[in-house]
Amino acid sequence: MRLAFSTALAAALATLALSATAAPAITPVSCPSFEVLHNDRIGPASLPAGSYRIEIAPTANLSCAAASRLFTRFLEDYDGVLPTPWRVVAQGSGKAAFNQGGKAGFTVTRSGGGGGEGGGALGRLCPGTFTVNSNATVGPLRFRKGSYLLYLPPRTGISCNRASVLFTRFLGIPGGQLPFPWRLQNQTATFFKPENPVRSSFRVEPLAGAGAPS
Repeated sequence: MRLAFSTALAAALATLALSATAAPAITPVSCPSFEVLHNDRIGPASLPAGSYRIEIAPTANLSCAAASRLFTRFLEDYDGVLPTPWRVVAQGSGKAAFNQGGKAGFTVTRSGGGGGEGGGALGRLCPGTFTVNSNATVGPLRFRKGSYLLYLPPRTGISCNRASVLFTRFLGIPGGQLPFPWRLQNQTATFFKPENPVRSSFRVEPLAGAGAPS
């Protein structure tokens, strides 16, 4: 009897062990494709233009919509310094992880070619580049000599030509003081009018994307 009980107990424990081993792993949540319109950079992470797959860590407590908004916000960042507690970890060209301090958040992985001037969460990318001929300060931001991109945020009424004319004007003002009523959102280098910040706005980004501040 004692032998039979021991054998049954051993079998039960083995079954439990097998069940635990066979338990399915919790997999990341995969979100709809996200389009990066030009070769971009967020801090140390290099993100070539194309379609990206967003995957959310099971413990992140984020929805796909929230992760997409965060990725958009990080791509728009002017200096590559993400808001606390977020930090970016480069994982090779076209792949990066975004963590909430010591907690996993979400990853982005390039899944196909693309890019261009089409619309999307980032707005519309104006064709060509804008050249800043010499270092200039506008408000609190410093625009170094080099090539820049002009973005038209979703629902703006400003054209690419108008954005180019306005940015040229702002760069040429002595002292870098913006003319009334224009304002500048420092984190994303977005110029806007407070009375209608959606309709009257455009954004400036370095051609190489948002790198580490220098």
